[in-house]
Amino acid sequence: MLIFSGCAGKPVVLETESGITEAKITETEIAETEVKNIYGKFLSPEAEELVLTGIDFHDRREYGTAIDYYKKAMDFSPEHPVIYFEWGFSSISMGDPDTALEMAEKGIVSAKAINYAEIIPTLMDLKGSALDNLGKTEEAIAVYQQVINEYGVVNTLVFYNLAVSYYRIDRREEAYEALSKGLVINLNHARSNYLLGRICIEEGRKTQAFFSLCYFLLMEPNTERAAQMYGALLQLLSGQDETIGIRLNGFFTPADMIISVAFTLDEANFRLSEGEKIKAKLYYVFTSLEEQKNSGKINRSQGDELWWDTYSPFFYRIVKSEYFDTFCRYIGLTMDPDADSWIENDREEIEGFFEWLNAHSI
Repeated sequence: MLIFSGCAGKPVVLETESGITEAKITETEIAETEVKNIYGKFLSPEAEELVLTGIDFHDRREYGTAIDYYKKAMDFSPEHPVIYFEWGFSSISMGDPDTALEMAEKGIVSAKAINYAEIIPTLMDLKGSALDNLGKTEEAIAVYQQVINEYGVVNTLVFYNLAVSYYRIDRREEAYEALSKGLVINLNHARSNYLLGRICIEEGRKTQAFFSLCYFLLMEPNTERAAQMYGALLQLLSGQDETIGIRLNGFFTPADMIISVAFTLDEANFRLSEGEKIKAKLYYVFTSLEEQKNSGKINRSQGDELWWDTYSPFFYRIVKSEYFDTFCRYIGLTMDPDADSWIENDREEIEGFFEWLNAHSI
């Protein structure tokens, strides 16, 4: 179950039962949780105990020790695909994609031999990540597409990994499409929102950039990359498009116009603090976008469900809630010199906001 939680001085993120792994934008993710759910098949009790011990070391980033346990597990369940996966996962985590690729391929062969079809897509996801890290990005893309098309796997991680590969080779339109599909399945994936925000900024998609940046900052408000994205959001709201690479490409939608004129509110609100000015602009944009959509003045097109059926109504609910002020300050933690004291002194307010988010999350 995804939950909002956080504490002073640390990133506030969406947590899962399997924990959180930090990564750079060019890194792919492996759906380890899927493997944990299918351990029992053909895996001896002795091997399972060793594998689980190895995973504990992996989670502590002691990858070499983890691999030692996976090797021992092979003595009890030789050539088991789950062990191959864990071995490969630890290998790629320690910067050894060659071994990761070898383990993934062996695991796929083993899984087919014992009719263990459930694990093949996860092993192929590992294979794609290894190929991508080896600079064989086109091959990685083909593997991810096979996972989606041949095995019918549609989850956010696979689409995210596919998008990362597309982005590596500057195929941004395909990366945009992959991320959009993945986030329709699960919006609560910080890296997908982050990468989608970057791509939309680079490609001049104002409205999409606005939504994805705000959602990313809601999940991860006070990290290094959050500072970058919050700065980009402020530039969007200030009309400083060129400074962040927004290119109009001759295309202005009514939604883009709403964001483009938000900065004009500053003149009327010149007596307000900077924080209050930002809040006024966010209120104007969120409210205008949703109301224009509901009145039929926003041009809808096939495949735009993520923006108008997911992001927009969610943020509109925040605007109309008692926690809009909290939201505005929360997403700007990285720029707030009083952030630590606010979190410490207004913990009840923030926890109430988390409870509201959990009750109204998408």
